[in-house]
Amino acid sequence: MRVLVGCWRDAAGVFAAVLGTVEILRVALGQDGVTWSGAGEDVVLWAAASVVWAVVTSLLLRRRSRTAGVALTSTALADRQTRQLRALRPSVGWSGRMGAELKASDRVAVTAEKGREEIWFRWRPGRHGHTVWGSITFDEPSGTVLLDLREGEAYTGISGVRRGASFVALCQLAGGLGLVEAEGRWRGGDQA
Repeated sequence: MRVLVGCWRDAAGVFAAVLGTVEILRVALGQDGVTWSGAGEDVVLWAAASVVWAVVTSLLLRRRSRTAGVALTSTALADRQTRQLRALRPSVGWSGRMGAELKASDRVAVTAEKGREEIWFRWRPGRHGHTVWGSITFDEPSGTVLLDLREGEAYTGISGVRRGASFVALCQLAGGLGLVEAEGRWRGGDQA
């Protein structure tokens, strides 16, 4: 429910800006028939459109999280996503293969390694060139990874909602690398 409310707040802001611009243009152009009742109808239309937009966006997030095997939590629209995930098929050298897969992806812009256990990167969750910053830390003995993703500057988010890009990137990475939600705690510290 919190995800839906967060989506609605962002959608309402976008639709309010559009509604305000339309009303100002109507008055500035001196259109005949500009009345309070007409403005009231526009407000009702704005409210209905923003609710529909929010419902569709939250359903898309829910679908994406189910497909990726990642829980949709109340913090899905936060700027930062930190999750502990486990490899579906850990075998000898799984972290090296996963790192090579990550670097070979067409969504990765920059990668840097800190030893064999951590990779820093920029991930492009959408069609545009905007990216989120991320790191993946491998814990080979337990078969888990820690994904830490942060939204970059001036990112417009998903489906017209201004937030949620780091959650979309989390789902894309989990699905693409064969990771699922892990129970318990990360060995190197607390799970966010």
